Amino acid sequence: MTLEDRLTLIAEAASIFSPWTGNFTREDLIAWREREFGNRSFIVPKNLLHIISGNTPHAAFQSLLAGLVLGAKNRIKLPSIGLPEFENHLPKTLLSYIEISRTLSPEWITEADGITVYGSDATIAHFRSIAALEIPFVGHGHRLGVALINEANEEAAKRAAKDIADFDQHGCLSLQTIYLDDPQAFAPLLANALEALPPRKKLSLSEAGAISNLTQEITYLAAQEPENYALWAHEDYLIIYDGTPALSLSPGNRVVFLKPHSTFKSHRQLSGIGLHPYEERDDLPSPRIFPLGQAQHPPFAWHHDGLPPLASLVRFQERHQNILNPLRTTPT
Repeated sequence: MTLEDRLTLIAEAASIFSPWTGNFTREDLIAWREREFGNRSFIVPKNLLHIISGNTPHAAFQSLLAGLVLGAKNRIKLPSIGLPEFENHLPKTLLSYIEISRTLSPEWITEADGITVYGSDATIAHFRSIAALEIPFVGHGHRLGVALINEANEEAAKRAAKDIADFDQHGCLSLQTIYLDDPQAFAPLLANALEALPPRKKLSLSEAGAISNLTQEITYLAAQEPENYALWAHEDYLIIYDGTPALSLSPGNRVVFLKPHSTFKSHRQLSGIGLHPYEERDDLPSPRIFPLGQAQHPPFAWHHDGLPPLASLVRFQERHQNILNPLRTTPT
């Protein structure tokens, strides 16, 4: 199949990908390749292995899209449980480029010419240790999203609530912590915005236990240090004011921390920073800056963790037709 034919088929299947990748057209795919490769020569991996985590289908569809645009054979290791949205909604016209398994055979590792891994830092370290050193390897580990709000009004609360409720914070782009001038004044606005959204999905026992334990911990801390802690608990969400400098990690499922602006600092696991109101800034330590309310909806060709999704998976090939400094064969 030619490149032109393959891009046409991918574009015709855009409605399958777009809920997880964003919308695109055939012209967008052509421009994407041109932007990352230009006129440079490169070697496409024959077998591209994707190790997918089970939090949301985003990673699976985004990773597959890149592999299809490259023209690789995409071998996709799904988690043992979850992601039926992916497995049951693949474009039939492109199945010759796709293999799926919920168990990982040793051959998929040894035959891989490129590997992409989504998961914990330990998972990424494991696959990096067993992958061939000479092949492209891209690892996307645990990440978290935060927001900086300079106008803490109802519009900001609605936008923040959307970023918290989308996929119940199971994505690596999900909003976990909000920094603003008066967190405790903003909490009731955010509570109202969250209550206006559809209910949270039913929790597993472990998810419910994690939230219950955190609620008890913050309740105790609020009694001991009311100047630093407060909480707004609801059956569908938990809002926590935490005035300490330490970055707080949410267990997900609509648990969000509100912190003073003064406590914001860089963190190596930041996936993105939402701003309200949005403004162009070059002083923020994150690979993605976006308007609040768009945390889980980046453009289809975005640079996940700051990495080019196509160029990171190929080996560039240089062809030197001219020797600039040939060895001299006669004395000077």
